[in-house]
Amino acid sequence: MATETPEGHPPIDWSKWEPAGEGDVRSPCPMINALSNHHILPHNGKGITKGQIVSVLTKSINLDSKIANVFATGALATNPDHSAHSFDLDHLRKHGVIEHDVSLSRNDIAFGDNHSFDKSVWEGVMKSYGEKTETDFASVSKARYERVMAAKKAHEEAGKDFQYGIKEFVLSYGESALFLGILGDPKDGKIPLEHLKVLFEQERLPYKEGWRPLEQPLTQTQMNHLIFSLTTANEHKAAEAAEVGLGTVHAVTSAVTSILPSFCNVM
Repeated sequence: MATETPEGHPPIDWSKWEPAGEGDVRSPCPMINALSNHHILPHNGKGITKGQIVSVLTKSINLDSKIANVFATGALATNPDHSAHSFDLDHLRKHGVIEHDVSLSRNDIAFGDNHSFDKSVWEGVMKSYGEKTETDFASVSKARYERVMAAKKAHEEAGKDFQYGIKEFVLSYGESALFLGILGDPKDGKIPLEHLKVLFEQERLPYKEGWRPLEQPLTQTQMNHLIFSLTTANEHKAAEAAEVGLGTVHAVTSAVTSILPSFCNVM
């Protein structure tokens, strides 16, 4: 199947890419921003309907419709006009709905800007990969956990409240699982690190670098597999599970299967 044309949209040309310009708005989510930069979502980032975002996510990057609908529902909830039937990408910066602490590429709301790409945060994440050129479950899990620890330390040193509980825990793993699933094979957790850099640093899908959309939709079952693999690879999983109130590693499995479908988002 790979890429299909979203409803009401001309055929997708992944080589077409243009960063946000004057008057355009963007979100804290690199993947969603990339879809606007590729002119698959509106390039100005405004007036996006639920049907439109679901169609784009399912047809362009082959995300399962159930996951796409959960994201779309959350996105609509960020519009300050609760009677509206659309949202703008900058609405997604609303804290605690889709955006949350410990983003891999954004700073936390306690420090002011929770939606713009933060070079220092991202460089800290990239440092975790060392000399690797390809990801695996262990390296992705390590990078994610070290970001959590760095954020916790920054909050403690600044005397600010660190918001990292069960929801943030599940979303943090979910976002790493999503970029692994969308950019690579959902089974093995391996993607070229260059592809990850292109997505986060340029907010562009790495088509010219060799990426191609999935042949089959990325499902919740596959997401669960990716998250379980990431949690298994985390040597600090017991301490982290206890800290967020899950108590045991076994409880992580229950949290993923029961909470993730309600909170799943795109990075």
